[in-house]
Amino acid sequence: MLPALHVIFGTVALLVVPAALVARKGSDWHKRWGTAFTASMTVVLCTAGFMWQAKGHLFLVPLGLVSAYLIFNGWRVIARRRRPEPVLFEDRIDRAAALGVIAAGCATAFLGLTAASPLMLSIRPALLGIGSIAICFGLNDILGFYAPRSRTGWLLAHLSAMLAAYISATTAFLVINAHSVPMVLRWALPSAIGAATIVAYSIRVLGPALSAARLRLWPAGQVSPAGATRSRASAAARSAEPSKPRRSAAS
Repeated sequence: MLPALHVIFGTVALLVVPAALVARKGSDWHKRWGTAFTASMTVVLCTAGFMWQAKGHLFLVPLGLVSAYLIFNGWRVIARRRRPEPVLFEDRIDRAAALGVIAAGCATAFLGLTAASPLMLSIRPALLGIGSIAICFGLNDILGFYAPRSRTGWLLAHLSAMLAAYISATTAFLVINAHSVPMVLRWALPSAIGAATIVAYSIRVLGPALSAARLRLWPAGQVSPAGATRSRASAAARSAEPSKPRRSAAS
């Protein structure tokens, strides 16, 4: 029963994220696809938590904790953004979760450093990379608790967490099913493609927001300080150039 649930909801999680990326940010369909992904990944992680003992792979435990935090944090970023004022109990849970993912990241990196079996040696780079990413996520979120993010910062945090969770789901799918692909590529390809997707989608999402922010600071008809400085420098350079003698009409 558990393997069937794991496969069904894992498939749903893999299919709904592209739909959420295509849907307009903040629209009803974006929220529906995002909710479907969060719910599906919750079932996947819960079933995996009961199935890892059958495989006997200890490294699946910290990896599952890292994936769980990414889903949790992607959801909590939006929840914190919407609430009118801070809630002490919720903030304590968020901080505890961030400390937990740092611990999970350290455990993952430690398993990579102490790898001895052929399987663990083959995935050592992936364990070290995932452990480092988990630690960075936790530290970044802790800093964000004490220095509230801007509007674009919240978007980037939500986007990065959800896409990183999707990368982990895709990686798990390839590691288990793509037997003809070398193990290193199964772990590396989703991360490489996912990182490029995060950068591209961040530019798409944050670009209009940054442009709107510039327009709010310097409305139409006004010039930003940087633009004024460039204009003055260009005018000074033109005035410093020697004037060319004009040719008469007769010549």
